[in-house]
Amino acid sequence: MPVSALFASILVLSETADRPFNSPRALAELLRLEGVNDLETAPLEAISPELLDGRSLVVLGPSDPAVKAVDLLLAHVESGGGLICLSPGEAFAGRLGLEHPFTGRMHSRVRVPFDEFPEAGLPVRGWAHHYCPSASIDAEEIASLLDHDGRPTNTPAIFQFPHGKGKIIVAAYDLAACVYLLRQGNPLLAGCRSLGFSRMRPADLFQDWQDAQTAEHPVADLHAHLLRELVCRAWPDDTVLPWLWYFPEDADTLLVLTSDDDWSTREQFETLIDACERHDARLTFYLIQGKSVMDRPWLEALLDRGFDFSIHPNLPVPSLPDWDTRLTDHVRQFRETYGRPPGCSIRNHAVVWAGYLEGARIQARHGFAFDTNYFSILPHGRSYMAGAGLPARFVDLTGEVLPIFQLPSQYSDETTLGGQGFEWSLDLTPEQGIDLITGVIQRNATTQHSMLCVNAHPVSFATYSSPMWAPVLQFARDHRIPVWNAGRFARFWQARRQVRLRPIPTGQPFPAISPPETPGLSAMIPVSHPTPGAKTRILCGRTFAAMPLDS
Repeated sequence: MPVSALFASILVLSETADRPFNSPRALAELLRLEGVNDLETAPLEAISPELLDGRSLVVLGPSDPAVKAVDLLLAHVESGGGLICLSPGEAFAGRLGLEHPFTGRMHSRVRVPFDEFPEAGLPVRGWAHHYCPSASIDAEEIASLLDHDGRPTNTPAIFQFPHGKGKIIVAAYDLAACVYLLRQGNPLLAGCRSLGFSRMRPADLFQDWQDAQTAEHPVADLHAHLLRELVCRAWPDDTVLPWLWYFPEDADTLLVLTSDDDWSTREQFETLIDACERHDARLTFYLIQGKSVMDRPWLEALLDRGFDFSIHPNLPVPSLPDWDTRLTDHVRQFRETYGRPPGCSIRNHAVVWAGYLEGARIQARHGFAFDTNYFSILPHGRSYMAGAGLPARFVDLTGEVLPIFQLPSQYSDETTLGGQGFEWSLDLTPEQGIDLITGVIQRNATTQHSMLCVNAHPVSFATYSSPMWAPVLQFARDHRIPVWNAGRFARFWQARRQVRLRPIPTGQPFPAISPPETPGLSAMIPVSHPTPGAKTRILCGRTFAAMPLDS
């Protein structure tokens, strides 16, 4: 149902403290990423019986609450509610019945015993406590904690136990901060030329940051998927909580296709456009300033054919002080040339970056809502440099959620194929590139439940990369995987955030709801006994029935 004045079934709390990425909104963004929107946020200091009344679940960020706050939280659970505690403080842990040897691990691993999670364990960025449940509580381990090298620590990473009529789940690490560190890189590398390339890029934030054993897995997305499973586990037994599937029309995964202009000729544009239309694919063109061959009548005709257009700014050093001015000039030139604003997404020429997130702030001030600059290049080039394919909003170190999404880009012509002399290329043959990219697509469709954003330049497609990209597009079409431009996907993703699914009494059918403004949304409903013939998926060992919202 659309968002209404009804109180939310989930309350997200966070202690006011100077921990990185610490805010209830930052934590709530991970639930929204997972299609869970029936939530409200508040500072932990505002907790009261009235604030907790009627909630099915409380999700609590890292904190050591005051005694009265702990009493309220435990009373909520005793009466039948759920509680998820991320990295609880020592006094709070003691109240929960945990033992603490006053040790822990930095940058450890979490082994999750479900098929979609890597056997080596999910890498953790940040601290994990060595908490152990005392003998007085009946705890079940959900995931085990490993050290950085994958050796057992003999302590749980995540466990659950009953308390009164409700359930408590404890995670030994700050899952939200871990996700943002994996996605956005190491803030200590902001402004550092760590990779030695001629231009500073987001990749410079990931030097020695990506985990070699799990580089081909979208580990940040998997941490978020795990949080969604914890919500299911902590949920009261008398209701179930539907959530929104990630992709349109119940697709198993999706490709966002983009194309950097880079001074391509009209003939090169047409070659790529024709290939897209033959494979029922559409893309976003990022146009250079002033010298693009794209004129207004041609752009308008291509808009009518389903293509999307935005800008491709060039930011020579010093990039940061001139970023705002150059963006202003480029947006003005685009409006004057084409009679319309650029699309909602943006990528810089040569994926230039500066600082940590100041560039994202500048882009957001100019109205851009999706950034595609987090490009996987060597030494992180095989897939998920940022540990993610799904878009999520940027979050700064203070916990402020920025009004712009990070949409990581995984593969491009020049970063994948050999023979062009680029020092950041994987130097693959077209056949190797096809196998690599379609393999990731297949894993996303069957187990990992993430997606790809890929880039094909017109000049590159016309001269050397079509032997790789054309079979990839054909693979997507054969497997009914949508290939959308960034603007169309952005509209879907934003609409998905605006739909709020309420809990359903256990055993009752999913109620009819008004179709959303953007079609193609599907609800996922946990079921014990699926209806014969119904579309189901098994995620984190749990069976869900898929229910289109516009059926």
